[in-house]
This record gives sequence, C-alpha cells and structure tokens, in this order.
Amino acid sequence: MRVVRTGQSNPNALDVLEEIDPLERATRSLGRLNYLLGFIEDREPEVFTDYVSSLTGKFQDLVEEEQLTNGTINYAEVLCDLPHLEANVNLAKSFLNLFLRTLGISEEALWEKGRVKVAIRDLLRLFLLPAYYDLQVLVETLGRQRAISLYKRFITHYLLDTRDPERARYDSLEILFEEITNPGKVPSDWVVVSALIADGKFAYRNDNCLWVEALEDLEDSELKYYVCCYGDYEKARNHHESIVLTMEHTIAQGDPYCSRVLHDTRVDWDLRHPPKEFWDNLSPPEKT
Repeated sequence: MRVVRTGQSNPNALDVLEEIDPLERATRSLGRLNYLLGFIEDREPEVFTDYVSSLTGKFQDLVEEEQLTNGTINYAEVLCDLPHLEANVNLAKSFLNLFLRTLGISEEALWEKGRVKVAIRDLLRLFLLPAYYDLQVLVETLGRQRAISLYKRFITHYLLDTRDPERARYDSLEILFEEITNPGKVPSDWVVVSALIADGKFAYRNDNCLWVEALEDLEDSELKYYVCCYGDYEKARNHHESIVLTMEHTIAQGDPYCSRVLHDTRVDWDLRHPPKEFWDNLSPPEKT
C-alpha cells in the first residue's frame, strides 16, 4: 500500500490574500441562485413565493448597512439571462448587498472591470454563506427532511448541468494518485494523507478543512455538511464516469478528519468504507 502525505498546516491560511475578478464571481453566484430558484419553482411550486420572500428577508437581515447606494446597477441588463431573478429583483438586490459586504468592496468596484485582493476566508464565505442560508431558509419553509432531500437533488443537477466539458479526466485512479500526490513548489494549506489501498481503490483523509473553518461562526453542522461536502459525490465522477465516492467521517459534522474513498467500479465493486481504525492509523512510512 502506497501512502503519501501532502500539504502543510498553516494557522493563517484563511488570511492569505488572493486576487479575484469580483464581477465574474458575482455573475457566477447569481447564476447559481437563479438555477436554485428554477429548481424549487419546478418541484415545489406551492412554496416558491414564500421561499423567495423569506430568503430575501434573510439576506437583508444579514447586512446591517445598505451597500447598493449609488444606483449604478442596471438590473435589466444584469439579470436579462436569469429569468427567476429578473422576476424577483429584490432578492437579487439583497443577494448583491450580502456579496458586497462579504467582500468589503464598494458598488463601484464591483462593476469596474478589474481585480481586487481578498482574504481566502472572505472568498470562501462569498460562496458558502449564501449556500448555507439558501438551505437554512429551505428547511424553514419545507421542513428539514423534505428540504434536504430537495437540496441534494439540486446539487446533483446543478453540478451536472454546469460540468466543464474541458475538465481533466483520468483513465485510472493510479494516474490520479500520482498527480495529486506530486508536491508543488508551494505546499497546499490542505493536509491530506492519500493511499492506494487496492486495485481501483484510492483512499484519502483530510486532516483539515478550510471551508468548515471559514464557517466556524455558524451552528448547524448538518447544513454545513451538505453545503461543504455533499457536492463531492458528484464531483468525483468528473474524473471518470466509473468512479464512485464513499465518505463517512467529516470535519463538518465534528469528526477530527474527513475519510473518503474513490472506487473505480470497473475493477472495484466493494464499496464498503474502511473502519475507523484504518483511518486513525493511516500514515506514510517514517523516513530513515
């Protein structure tokens, strides 16, 4: 069994600055919200109006001071390809208010074509906060079990419909293992222990999760799990359609690590997840 540790713990990882295009991020985030609205309206039409109203109010409550004060946004232009938001402009406005507050930038800076530097914490919260509250309001509207079932289907459909046709694919998990465990010049802030434990079976243990750390002020661990982790089941198939992910322990739900296995079902149909003892003791050999 080959075992490799990659990454290096960095207590200041969330404070590192990264340069982004805020307009591109806003456009992508609005597109995701528009997709969610269409998904809910199609499958739960009787609660759609209440959901939109409650989500608008939630976003408004999260922003103490109005960010959109200068009237520079042409909503007809911005939302012309987003019919569900075009029909619910107040939700789009409240979402953009939260977006600007999270980034700490002005309305003008959003629409100027340029790049800004933001902390990794704020960059992660830019996506994770709205997703968390999308689901929280859905739970309040539909009840927890029904809402989570719908949200899981939404995640799967959204990832399939937005999948990059130019994404990297791998003929075998061995090739994927070699790429993932090949250290770059700058160590990742994600500490991961990876292991090829059998033919077509690639196990890896995440010893930290920056996504969960960025949401440490939020209380509902189950919602954080679905927001941070659930999409990984479908993303695993990006590598190859035959790959299935199993996952048991998650930092989002209070475990000390995340345990995951990629199974290539062309050669591995045993989808049993290794027991806790395996993960507790998974470690690369000591250097001599």
